Amino acid sequence: MKRQLRSKYGFLIVIGMVLLLFAYTSTLADNDNKDIKKKPSITNEVIRNLSSDAVLVGETVTVEYRLSINNIIDFTTGPNINSYKTIQWTLDFNEKIPDGLSVESVSINNESNVSHTLKFDTSAQTLSGQVNVSCSKDGSKSCKNYFNETFYETVTIKLKVDKPGTYKFTDGSIKYSLTADHSGNGHGSVKHDRAINLTTDQIGDSLLLAEELNIQLPSELELYLNDSGTVNAELSTTKATIPENVKLKWEIVNPKIVKETSAANQSLSVKALEVGTTAIQAVYVHSNKYESKSQPVTVKVKLPELAIGTSKEVLWVYQNKAGTLVKQQAALNLTQLVEDGQSVKSPFDATWDVNSTALSIVSSQNSSATVQAEHGSTGNVSVIASLIEYPGQTKATLIEVKEYPQRVSTPNVVLYMSDSPYEYPVKFWPETSNVTEYGLTVLEGTDVMTEKDGVLILLKPGIAKIGLVTEKVDDSFFPNGDGPEVISQTFYVRVKEGTDPNPGKEEPVSDFY
Repeated sequence: MKRQLRSKYGFLIVIGMVLLLFAYTSTLADNDNKDIKKKPSITNEVIRNLSSDAVLVGETVTVEYRLSINNIIDFTTGPNINSYKTIQWTLDFNEKIPDGLSVESVSINNESNVSHTLKFDTSAQTLSGQVNVSCSKDGSKSCKNYFNETFYETVTIKLKVDKPGTYKFTDGSIKYSLTADHSGNGHGSVKHDRAINLTTDQIGDSLLLAEELNIQLPSELELYLNDSGTVNAELSTTKATIPENVKLKWEIVNPKIVKETSAANQSLSVKALEVGTTAIQAVYVHSNKYESKSQPVTVKVKLPELAIGTSKEVLWVYQNKAGTLVKQQAALNLTQLVEDGQSVKSPFDATWDVNSTALSIVSSQNSSATVQAEHGSTGNVSVIASLIEYPGQTKATLIEVKEYPQRVSTPNVVLYMSDSPYEYPVKFWPETSNVTEYGLTVLEGTDVMTEKDGVLILLKPGIAKIGLVTEKVDDSFFPNGDGPEVISQTFYVRVKEGTDPNPGKEEPVSDFY
């Protein structure tokens, strides 16, 4: 019984396979009997694609030519692709590669069906040769892939960008001839020839922007001597992608003025060594050794601003109430300032000097000094600080020295009525004393003379007693109340009738009382 069932099923399977084979053969025969057809509008059989429309100098860009047989022959309504005896497509390339680009390699995606003889002439900048696409019904070059409307063969050209520019792929031509042989089935063959003018015929991407890296630096950097600073670079392009971790090369025109202390990817730290001006430039070295350079940044190294602070602007020389000669002193400090009035961290040593003997330097150390009043000055005395390493860099401050007299000479005098009005010649000692204001008062003989604004007005012959008092100075100069003692003295004047017989000469006198 089981044997009968197996025989029955086996028979049915054989019958089914015979029917399927008959149906497939009929379909194939129908396709084989179809006439060859070209597409009514042939476009996009050759398409150019660039891997990028913008790159940096030194980078590579690939130009891919997509070759589509199925955009020439209609495999949908025409004969089945597998029924063709052979399909042969020969393309003659003669394309001008723009100056600034060079061909690194040419490759094909399918060596079974595609071959080429493309070569790059470096002197003429031309890529020329043949590309052959072929397939057959028999053998290893199968045509079955071309039945897929989206399938294409590719020729890939790898270009190196040698210098910046805008490159156009619009010079040259691609001429081709395609022959499809279906004669084995009695339907003959079809041939299609075309010349593609790359100047006028658009076949895809044709424009490439090659850029150098744009490096922007600040226009100026100012540093104080011994200070440090940083130059930061900003990187940009028009369209190309900026690589990650771009490392710049830094060039210092005069490394004696500033020196590099450290460098990061896009920044440079420098230290000021000498006063002067130099320049710094940032350089990016592309992969092909082409150099993109920034505009230079001007670096100015200058000395700090100098200022002198003093504990006193007026100093005195005088004899105090105890009879001791006092010479006041003042402490001076040279400050060296940078931006915002901040003092430098490492100030320069300085020397100190004065331009008058009225002051003396009693001690000095680096940026500080102590000066002492020696005698009265006819004007302000300059105290000058000069940087030791840079003697031309100086700063001065003014100090006034006042000297109070220790003695006053007030001799008795003989006058004639013709001498009126008379300005009494007061003499102070030391002669360098410059605090010499005084007042006169007629103490006795007010009928003989009067005083007006320090001048004696003679009224009649006789004898008068005159008092002289030196000026009283402001106690603010002497916070301890130990200022100079006012000098008070008297003298006599004898007035005679008539005219002085020896004008300009003092008449000898003796004590009048």
